[in-house]
This record gives sequence, structure tokens and C-alpha cells, in this order.
Amino acid sequence: MFLSRFMPCTDCGHSLERTEQASHVCERERWLDYQLFQLHDELAAFETQLGAYLASPKGCFEIWYATRGRAHGDDHSTA
Repeated sequence: MFLSRFMPCTDCGHSLERTEQASHVCERERWLDYQLFQLHDELAAFETQLGAYLASPKGCFEIWYATRGRAHGDDHSTA
């Protein structure tokens, strides 16, 4: 069996030599990109579900109510 001398970091996906794995520190931006990449299917499903909800009668009401609140300057914050 052939073992590659490179392996991906399990947190950020960066290709590392096996000898570098212990000293590797993930770059924040690379880590975030990798996490979003892994959640791609979940995010796509969420967008589909949100679109379906907003197209429903209840979703249309929520959109109308939010728009009405902004137009009237309603402030429902708890500051």
C-alpha cells in the first residue's frame, strides 16, 4: 500500500506533509472557507426551504408585516 506523504488538515483542508501536521496552525480565512464548503448542501437546502416558506401565505404575510414595520418606523428593539 502506498502512503502519501501529504494529508489534508481535518479542520481547514490544507495539504500538509505528515511531518508538519503537529505544528500546523489553520489560517482563519482558510478554515472558514473550508467549513462553508463542507456545509454547502445544508446551506442550499436552507435556501430552498426559506424560499418555499417566503412564497407561502404565512411567509408573504411575514414579508408584508416586516415591510410595513419599516415603512412606519416601528422600532421593536429591546435596547
